[in-house]
Amino acid sequence: MEIKHRLQPGFTLVEMIVVMLILSALAVTAYARISQVDSQARQASLSAFKANVQATAIMAKGVCMSDPQCDSQQVAPSTTIEGNVIYFSQSYPVGWLGNSDGAGTLNQLLDTGKFSIQPSLSDREHATYYLQGARNSAHCKLEYILTSGANSTQPLTIQTDSSGC
Repeated sequence: MEIKHRLQPGFTLVEMIVVMLILSALAVTAYARISQVDSQARQASLSAFKANVQATAIMAKGVCMSDPQCDSQQVAPSTTIEGNVIYFSQSYPVGWLGNSDGAGTLNQLLDTGKFSIQPSLSDREHATYYLQGARNSAHCKLEYILTSGANSTQPLTIQTDSSGC
């Protein structure tokens, strides 16, 4: 009778180590990519919010220019947009009037979502919005600035700082 030797199916130790090394390299690469996704998402959110603020300010300027109550010669140029009294400076909506209820602010025109405004750091010509949940919210912000004066060719400036997102 002839004895047949059957080879045991399975992997050798060397093959297992090679597979473990390959999987480890893939895991390290994937982790490096995934760890940056949340920061990139916050930066994208900040950019989208900036575009929203710019579009809203320009549309509100168009409404202001068509309303006689919004004439720059008025003491407090204003117009009503969707039931909200919005105040203007140089035909752009102002950042913050300091009212306790927030009446007359740029906030009434915006869906701020995950952004918060700090009234104590803002005024009529300036509003600062901070992204909630950022690594460093002091450096993940949008600033809405109206510049007054005859030398001002571009009265509205919207700046972002994404270094802390």
